[in-house]
Amino acid sequence: MRRPTARLGALLAGILLVLLAVLAAGAIGGWILPVAVAGLGLAACEVALHPVLVSLLPRQLHVALGELYARLALEQALLLVFVVREPRLGGAAKAVVVVSVLVYQLLRTAHSLAGFAAARLAVPRARLRVSGKSEPESSIDRLVGPRALQVLAAATGLPPLALLWAAATGSFALVAPAAVAMVLVAGAGLAAGVPVLLTLLRRPRGAVALRKAHEAVLHHRPEVVLYSNGGVDDLHWVTTWLDPLDALGAHGRPALVMVRDPAVLDLLPASTTPIVCLPDARDVLPFTLPEVRVALFVANGGENVRLLRNPQLRSAFIGHGDSDKAASASPLAKMYDEVWVAGEAGRDRYAVARVGVRPEQVRVVGRPQVRHVLPGSPPAPGAPCSVLYAPTWEGLFQDDAESSLQHSGTALVRGLLALPGVRVLYRPHPKTGARDPRFRRAHDEVLALLAAAGAPHAVVDSATTDLHGAFNMADVLITDVSSVISDFLASGKPYLVVNGTDLDASSFREEFPSTAGAGIVGRGAEGLGAAVADARGPDSMRAARQQVRLQLIGPPTDDPVAVFARAVDALGDTLRPRGTPAG
Repeated sequence: MRRPTARLGALLAGILLVLLAVLAAGAIGGWILPVAVAGLGLAACEVALHPVLVSLLPRQLHVALGELYARLALEQALLLVFVVREPRLGGAAKAVVVVSVLVYQLLRTAHSLAGFAAARLAVPRARLRVSGKSEPESSIDRLVGPRALQVLAAATGLPPLALLWAAATGSFALVAPAAVAMVLVAGAGLAAGVPVLLTLLRRPRGAVALRKAHEAVLHHRPEVVLYSNGGVDDLHWVTTWLDPLDALGAHGRPALVMVRDPAVLDLLPASTTPIVCLPDARDVLPFTLPEVRVALFVANGGENVRLLRNPQLRSAFIGHGDSDKAASASPLAKMYDEVWVAGEAGRDRYAVARVGVRPEQVRVVGRPQVRHVLPGSPPAPGAPCSVLYAPTWEGLFQDDAESSLQHSGTALVRGLLALPGVRVLYRPHPKTGARDPRFRRAHDEVLALLAAAGAPHAVVDSATTDLHGAFNMADVLITDVSSVISDFLASGKPYLVVNGTDLDASSFREEFPSTAGAGIVGRGAEGLGAAVADARGPDSMRAARQQVRLQLIGPPTDDPVAVFARAVDALGDTLRPRGTPAG
């Protein structure tokens, strides 16, 4: 978790400043004990800090290295001030210490240059993953990872340790050997990373790597490309579409996924659809795809223009979820040739929003993802019941009403745990707490409640169970206004929505049409017991729920991917008929 890590980093940084001040005072005053203690403390803090720093800056290792080296140079300069002025050290010992510090600084400069080169070389110009397998990425941890930085920092603690011994015994005999040992340890750390750098230098890179990836993609002959510029926090943008793209390939329309962040490529689950990573934006447009007719975009953003500029493609905005949120009717959608929505409710959403999307731009394509959602029925009255709580995240604008987790999450879980015969399942949004630490704290409180309750209650981990798998485990859903509703409707099972606004239930349903088939729960879990009892018993919202399903994702179909495939063909045929070569 990054927030506790950030707090630890801030604490250690504060301690470092204090210790630097103590070291400076000791060096100028000629006081051996403050110099020795502060020097050792600084080395210990460096050892603890830099794994934290690397964790916080995984894409800016050069920043981590620069911050480390600047502080080490200052610390050692202060150490030399003390050593040169210490009358109890002989001239030869002082010379050894001075030379050792200079050699150490040369080694850390070499380490800096090697680390910078490795960080640049470790991100190839293009990488391709086919059938779930990608070219292994060379690890640069032995050069710039936490352990390498720890070795470099720990070595600086040897001379202060020798000074501490001198303060205790009056003997300075270990100071010069300790300085030499510092150089040897730092040199060994640098030498351990040299093979990594050599491997990176021998690996195909630049235009060669780009050409090889391009040739492999052309061999696959994709007709559809899905583009995402998201990072690791936005992994769900792509994962929600991987299975439909795999199925699209089985329908005779091979697809390609194009991402920009190498970490995303490594974290995406296995798929039969090839995934290419192009970190450099300048490579996107020249990466020609002669048989691709349709480009699909999962999120709005300025970087989409990298592919939108291609005149050989028709574009469609498909998003990464279909809901009543404002983001599902963005004015940015008008820059695409078409906007694809799951059902007629999506078409109505754009019409009401009046954001510049023309009616003829909107195409209803269903939700191909729901092919794995198993139909179910409400549990029999009094029978055991599994309730899935799946709140959305805090959103870009941190609207307290958007997610129930912060204002009602713990109350909801406590209330569910108190109901007899109810098994609680919790599925957090992948981006929970990304912008607001209050949501991370609420998430942690829910985890603690479920851990204390024990089996059969459980957290449904997104790393092991996808959202639709979680749906199949539940009899009832509790969620917020989000795309979770749309997909769950395919199950036919009851769902409850938390009203975090100031609207009454009737106005809330009118404002958010996806809630028309839901039981409504108020802030602080108000009305939770009655709503769950209705879902487990009479299920008074069944008819309304069926109507909402028709509006949001269309009628049930044996093959929802076929509807999606026909949309691909229809949009592609506006450019050129299927099977006609690009020209």
